[in-house]
Amino acid sequence: MNEWLKSSLACPRDKKALSLNNEKLTCPDDHVYPVVFGIPVMLVPDAESTHGYIERTLKKVVEVENSADDYAEEFDQAGNKAIDEFVQQEIPYTSGNLYFPAQNRLTRYPIPETRLWQGNGERLLDIGCNWGRWSISAAQKGFKPVGLDPSLEAVLAARRVAKQLGVDADFIVGDARFLPFSENVFDVVFSYSVYQHLSKENVGISLTEVRRVLKPNGKTLFQMPNKFGIRSYQQRRRRGFTEGEGFEVRYWTPAELLETFERKIGKTVMTTDCFFGLGIQKSDVDLLPAKYQAVVHLSEFLRKLSGFFKPLTKVADSVYLESVNQK
Repeated sequence: MNEWLKSSLACPRDKKALSLNNEKLTCPDDHVYPVVFGIPVMLVPDAESTHGYIERTLKKVVEVENSADDYAEEFDQAGNKAIDEFVQQEIPYTSGNLYFPAQNRLTRYPIPETRLWQGNGERLLDIGCNWGRWSISAAQKGFKPVGLDPSLEAVLAARRVAKQLGVDADFIVGDARFLPFSENVFDVVFSYSVYQHLSKENVGISLTEVRRVLKPNGKTLFQMPNKFGIRSYQQRRRRGFTEGEGFEVRYWTPAELLETFERKIGKTVMTTDCFFGLGIQKSDVDLLPAKYQAVVHLSEFLRKLSGFFKPLTKVADSVYLESVNQK
């Protein structure tokens, strides 16, 4: 854990400064957070769970702390050309249904082309980083990322992959609703394929936290699902047009998205991410079967067209919200 991260962390409960002692981070109110294999685990155990990863992480932490045996740090693949086993298994769950044929068959890491502008050392928070693909992409574009995810297993994989690819990034375990950072420490906050799985109430709670940790005039870039997309309509119909529960996707209208992000963060612009699904990336086309490659190419064509014909964005399945923090 580098000095910048150590000084920027704060208690996710009361936002007070933390002290590190014997692999424990402690605040003045005696809230204690373990550091496991060098990763700060900043979860709030008594909060309502939004994902099974939270329970799995808390269980793993107890196993490590109570074990009479020495736990070896996770297998280090740096210098190994093999694709990390966690990524091989997880890829359809982080990238979307089109990627199921690529599961356990990856020949390279699917690092996406970020829509972020060119960075110059700005501090970036990637919320819901999982195995780190967007954090790595941001680092390759000049940012200094911190990836946050509720899964210890995923964060350890992210650290392995970043090291394997020679990328400098920090990773911690945390909850989007209880960001474990001091105020005004990030220049940019990014999130992809994460907030769509939260209830609209929890999205509002988390965006309040995002505004707190983001510097004045800092920017956010969030991917969200559009209720009016063709594939979105099919998915909503399949489940009876219910709002969604647990980890199911919650669909938003463009008006809801703009109103929420402008109220919580500041001036917001909505642009197209993709059509015919969520998570479609043109940079991954070579990893997919031919029938899915056609979907990717058509989605990319429509995305570019939406740059000239703005109303198309309102029927895209996935959109980006870029906001400026006006606190």
